[in-house]
Amino acid sequence: MSKIHNPRNPGRPKAAADETPVQETILRVASTMFMENGYESVSLQQIAKTCQVTKASIYYHYTSKPELFKIAVTTMLQKAFESTRRFLSESDTLRAGLIGIAETKISRPHAEMETMLREAEPFLSEEQLTTIRRAEQRLHEIIAERFSQAMAQGELRQGNAMLMAQAFSVILMLGNREDTRSGYASPHDMAVDIVDLFLDGAKKA
Repeated sequence: MSKIHNPRNPGRPKAAADETPVQETILRVASTMFMENGYESVSLQQIAKTCQVTKASIYYHYTSKPELFKIAVTTMLQKAFESTRRFLSESDTLRAGLIGIAETKISRPHAEMETMLREAEPFLSEEQLTTIRRAEQRLHEIIAERFSQAMAQGELRQGNAMLMAQAFSVILMLGNREDTRSGYASPHDMAVDIVDLFLDGAKKA
């Protein structure tokens, strides 16, 4: 009796049972490289080399660099959303929740979102850009929702909660400046100062 031969799909990268799937590795590496270096300066060849795979392996899982960028950024924003929701819901105070959010972001190298998207926009389709913007908006919305609650409880002065949420996101970018980071012993210390700076201008008089 002849054996049935079931050939593996050509081009599909191998992965041992105890290894991280190639698709996940590519996404993780691409996310880090895009966030640290922006869009244009990162090539698929660089990502492939870092992952120790071929460019063909990347194309097997992701149709193009813009599509990989979209998935990488939206995945990162989804993780940020889940982390932010956890800090805001589990912390005893608004201040503690914001410090947790700030410390997490400061602890990781990150590009300025608007700058990165402005650089990538000429290469992205309308659908890709819209998907990223929606993921970013969800992150602002959950912070704005917590700010609205704080306003209702008298913790914050009345105002535009979404504007405050966006302002908080902008001020967190101070944590990406080397000249600012160098003045702090730890990300936590810097996070405390950033949140205090933000709340001192937003708390109810």
